[in-house]
Amino acid sequence: MRYRGQIFSLDAMLALVMVIVMLGTITSTSTVLQNEISAMVDWYERVNIASNMLDVLTKNPGNPTDWNKDISNLKSLGLRSNTYPYAVSYDKISALMKLEDSTAVINSLINMSNHKDFELRLYLPNTTISLTGYFPKRVFIDLSDGRDRNIQIGQGSTGNNPFDAANVTLNGDNLPKRNQPYSLSPGDVLAFYALEDITVHDRKNGEDYPISAPAYVEIQVISTGSNFQVKWSDSGLHITGQGQVRIVVEGYQKSTITVNVDVTEPEELTAPSYRIAVINGSKVDDDAVIQRSRDRSPWIEYIERKVTVEKFRYEENINVDFSSTTEWIVGRLTMNVPEYSYFRVTVAPQYTGRIILVARDGEEYRGVLIEKQSSDSVIQAIVATSDDSSPPKFYQGNKTSVDVPWSSIFQAFDTSVGSKVITVWIYGNTFDGTVEIKDMGHLDTMMEPKFERTILKLWVWDDS
Repeated sequence: MRYRGQIFSLDAMLALVMVIVMLGTITSTSTVLQNEISAMVDWYERVNIASNMLDVLTKNPGNPTDWNKDISNLKSLGLRSNTYPYAVSYDKISALMKLEDSTAVINSLINMSNHKDFELRLYLPNTTISLTGYFPKRVFIDLSDGRDRNIQIGQGSTGNNPFDAANVTLNGDNLPKRNQPYSLSPGDVLAFYALEDITVHDRKNGEDYPISAPAYVEIQVISTGSNFQVKWSDSGLHITGQGQVRIVVEGYQKSTITVNVDVTEPEELTAPSYRIAVINGSKVDDDAVIQRSRDRSPWIEYIERKVTVEKFRYEENINVDFSSTTEWIVGRLTMNVPEYSYFRVTVAPQYTGRIILVARDGEEYRGVLIEKQSSDSVIQAIVATSDDSSPPKFYQGNKTSVDVPWSSIFQAFDTSVGSKVITVWIYGNTFDGTVEIKDMGHLDTMMEPKFERTILKLWVWDDS
């Protein structure tokens, strides 16, 4: 019997089928892997656009590093501080907010986004301040000239009767109550809080100087030509004696201001401090247009980043011709201000009105009132602490200017435990024309930046 040869055996056929199946599986798997890898690369590139964009903004100072001072030289945008590599610069953020319509700024952001569509939002702490109440009024009655006077001090317009008072001191020492009067001599200073309206009455010349309660009063005895006495007892304070007395009465009618400061942190803000959106190379402000563009995009990438902001605000000279609240000085005070350090407020002689500053001194707040009541009057300044936690200070200038010591606003503190936060706001202005405020004490040399939080939110998509 002869056997014919077979081209394929059964085993070979099975092996061939398996090879074909394996090749098909490998080819199919390769295609799927290729598609998956391609999708992953596309996703990674999209994610990197947003991440890289925020990296460029927050981790480099820009080119040049002082681009915020002259936008015409801008090559690439960056917000990082030139001094503190872990923080972004408030000055650069402010410049970005002011220059949001600048072609150079928009083009720099477009380059960072790889020419994709994007919306960038910044959230900065939002501070609102209010000042309520009334500033105290200065009491100053100079009866120290050589005129022939007969002075009485007491309740009502006649004087020479007791009145309610508190915190009575003589030459700085508490005055004990007793039924016998104390004699007052030249050089003595009698101080008290008048709890009732009183009058300094010059009987000889028919002059009355009323002082409304509550008021802090100091009577400085210059000279006496007759017996001048004070009696402090349960019946009240009784300043007695008639005749030739030369005195200076100084103090203030007590009233209270209250400063309220409300800070909303970035996490609590419902609206951004700054926003810029660019679609197909053009800046867009309309929310509806932005949302429709996102809806058309096959993908949207979102990233959020919290960063530290270095904030230092100072202008040696500021001209105020507005009534809105604005920051003038912000930072941390590193040393006690010297007594000779001050700022000067200057107005044209024909202007009248008032300007109010509000200052933060560590954990305390103060109000500063600068006022000129008529074109012929001098400018006066009052420094009062919120809720009357320390006595007010009064300063008098001339018809065009007044100087206010920084030490009346920023109290001495223990510098060994560190610096303290200070802020000065221009709070309100009613002067007829421009008011010039100038720091004459180089306060910036005693300051360093303060640090705050901010949040950056970025959306990137493709509506091409």
